[in-house]
Amino acid sequence: MSINDPSKRTQQPSELSQMVGAALRRPEAGENPYRAILRQVRQKLTATSDPYELAHPSPATRQKVEALTRQTIADYRLAQPVQGLPALDLSDDAIIQRLISDVLGFGPLDPLLRDERIEEIIVNGTDIWVIDESGKHRIEANVGDADNLVELINRLVAPTGRQVNLSNPILDAQLPDGSRLNATIAPVAMPSPAMTIRRHRLVARQMQDLIQLESVTESAAHFLAAAIQARLGILVAGGTSSGKTNFLNVLSGLFPESERVVVIEDTRELQLPITDVVYQTVRYANAEGTGEITQRRLVQNALRMRPDRIVVGEVRGSEALDMLLAANTGHEGFLSTVHANSAGQALTRLVQLTKLAPEGTQIDEKTVAEWIAEAFHLVVYLKRDPVSGRRRVEEVIELTGSVEQGARILHQPIFSRDGAGSGKVLARTPYPLARAERFRDHGIDPTPFAPAPRNFSGTSTVRASPPAASRSVPEQLGRGG
Repeated sequence: MSINDPSKRTQQPSELSQMVGAALRRPEAGENPYRAILRQVRQKLTATSDPYELAHPSPATRQKVEALTRQTIADYRLAQPVQGLPALDLSDDAIIQRLISDVLGFGPLDPLLRDERIEEIIVNGTDIWVIDESGKHRIEANVGDADNLVELINRLVAPTGRQVNLSNPILDAQLPDGSRLNATIAPVAMPSPAMTIRRHRLVARQMQDLIQLESVTESAAHFLAAAIQARLGILVAGGTSSGKTNFLNVLSGLFPESERVVVIEDTRELQLPITDVVYQTVRYANAEGTGEITQRRLVQNALRMRPDRIVVGEVRGSEALDMLLAANTGHEGFLSTVHANSAGQALTRLVQLTKLAPEGTQIDEKTVAEWIAEAFHLVVYLKRDPVSGRRRVEEVIELTGSVEQGARILHQPIFSRDGAGSGKVLARTPYPLARAERFRDHGIDPTPFAPAPRNFSGTSTVRASPPAASRSVPEQLGRGG
């Protein structure tokens, strides 16, 4: 079920927004009875409860809040006719349910955080937007005023021990469920605070899932699975929300069970169906500016852990240099992702990232390009269709291993979308594999991945059969975690 029909977004609210709005619609600005009760309950809880208890509520805490709320409601109803207070327009049970959500949960975000269809939650001031596979939708609810949003942000990040405030107006944190939260408040964000929650969803766990989602064709899937067995270095490239992490997770899941894998990430997202795997994530500096552990340090440390493979969730800084040095000194089969708008641009981006290391500025670009040409053999470029929201492989290029004058890394398309419009097909190109010998060295027959006929076009139906090798690639396509 789609959250919203794209053709009707401007005419009527989505099904999800109606559902959330009916339960959590906020009153108009100004004094209202619910806010008065909420304020009183919070004041009493602050005076009688431990902050940890409220951040990690138990059933007993919930009962305490419920009892306190019932008493506060009763007091309000008694005072209302005497003091001329606004009448309550909700039942006691409705007020209690909403107040518990606001005090112990995350208010209007609660149903959104529970909805597996939602990929991102965006809050601008008091307005809430969500992004799912069909696009971006506005929710018929809001978080109240700026103070409420700041309080909500700090409740969300309370388990991390961090908070956003005037001295720390920019916050980037990982929530307990792995979601990534970014928030900005005044004086950085004006006139209202803003928050974005990016939720990591592993829609596909195995290559067969990607085939069914039409993210990749069977022939390209068999080729990539064979490339993993042949220990080729693979770089997955694409823009934001193009499916890079999900694709990397599927590729990593094809590693032989006997291999030891070290996974390095900025935020824990990958989940490999392998027993001998070590997950390492960065640590940000504390309030005193100490204690930081960078991806670069983790890559350096991984080399001492006797890894058969190293996976870097996303290369985005100086760790690019250490990754290339490791790959050129015996550590084959690196996998990583990088932000780029094309497969070719991913290579240029990698060269630029090495310059972020102090010693990287002392190395000429041609040398760096040669290291890249040896470290990575394939680049898989993913793109998200702006209309359908579908994420799919647009191109797979092979690095030939050569570098031209001017530090240009030679490469050729192996799979490319050919045809017109939305009917473009990811098909094998006419170019022969430059690294065919690598497949043979690992007992894999590259014959099934032969070039397409020279009259390559969008109507090409060339499909590689599963390779006739001692290792079963088709079986690996269906292996998942």
